[in-house]
Amino acid sequence: MVRTFVTSNTGRVVVVRLEPGEDIFKSIEKIVSDNKILSGQLSLIGAVSKVHLGYFDRHEKVYKDFVIDEDLEVVSCVGNISRLNDGYVVHAHLVASDVNGKCYAGHLMEGCEVSVTIEIVITEFAEMTRTRDESTGLNLLNL
Repeated sequence: MVRTFVTSNTGRVVVVRLEPGEDIFKSIEKIVSDNKILSGQLSLIGAVSKVHLGYFDRHEKVYKDFVIDEDLEVVSCVGNISRLNDGYVVHAHLVASDVNGKCYAGHLMEGCEVSVTIEIVITEFAEMTRTRDESTGLNLLNL
């Protein structure tokens, strides 16, 4: 079954530039909290000195992670922001490329360190929420 969320109400567009040494994930959470963003879409580009990424192992129902500790170009990072109970969920996937064009990709996790800059654009829209899905072990969007 296809589940769909449609809104014609887009709100603010928040644009932020991160500085060297900042953690991308923690910074997004702070931006969301400081600006009281209930839901939205996010994208970002820039450069990092380290990435911490993960992927969901559907059999073990846990995220497995890896770290690449070198200068990388963030080619793309897209995701969304939603509510879970009284908190926020930032769900984003990032692709970063090394000097030879080799790409690393996965679920954005804490520990991605800005090397030069990261430029973030968040487009706010009507509130999306998540609930725990016991069959997958994930907090899925309510659609």
